[in-house]
Amino acid sequence: MNKPQAGFTLLELVIAIAIFALLGLGCWRLFDAVVRVERSSTAQQQALRSLQRAVAMIERDVLQAQSSAQSPGVVLYPDKLEVRRVNWRNPLGLPRSEVQDVSYQLKDGVLWRFSRGLEEGAQLQQQKLLGDVREVRWRLFNRKTGWHSAGASAPKTAQHALELNLSVGRFDGVRRVLLLTGGT
Repeated sequence: MNKPQAGFTLLELVIAIAIFALLGLGCWRLFDAVVRVERSSTAQQQALRSLQRAVAMIERDVLQAQSSAQSPGVVLYPDKLEVRRVNWRNPLGLPRSEVQDVSYQLKDGVLWRFSRGLEEGAQLQQQKLLGDVREVRWRLFNRKTGWHSAGASAPKTAQHALELNLSVGRFDGVRRVLLLTGGT
């Protein structure tokens, strides 16, 4: 009498190993795809955060611009933007003692922020604001005369808004319009 077979045949084992290998390969590809998407998402998030931080700093400087009858608070040049800022606002609306000249300039794909206090002996500070910048364009707006680019004959009257156009890294054509406090 023959005993019934106990166990698997060699063919059944080879088929089972092949199935597990294919499942493992599929799982590895899925895992690899998830990791790549996560890395790309993190890079996108970091680039967006850097852009938001840079625009927030520009906005802070522009909102604290001090304009007077002798000089406007925001001035455009063909290669840079200059702002004279009165520093932090306080609840009483009193002027602060520290006034700074701040400028923004694009050099070799990097947007730089330069600042210097007006007191004697103040040192120029420079800060790398944003890298991988392809283009920066600025325009000032006056309600009576409209938009004016750097180098155009801008009126001596109050300016009401500043437009910033950036092309940086993954982001192309980012536009931000900032209202100026002196022009209200």
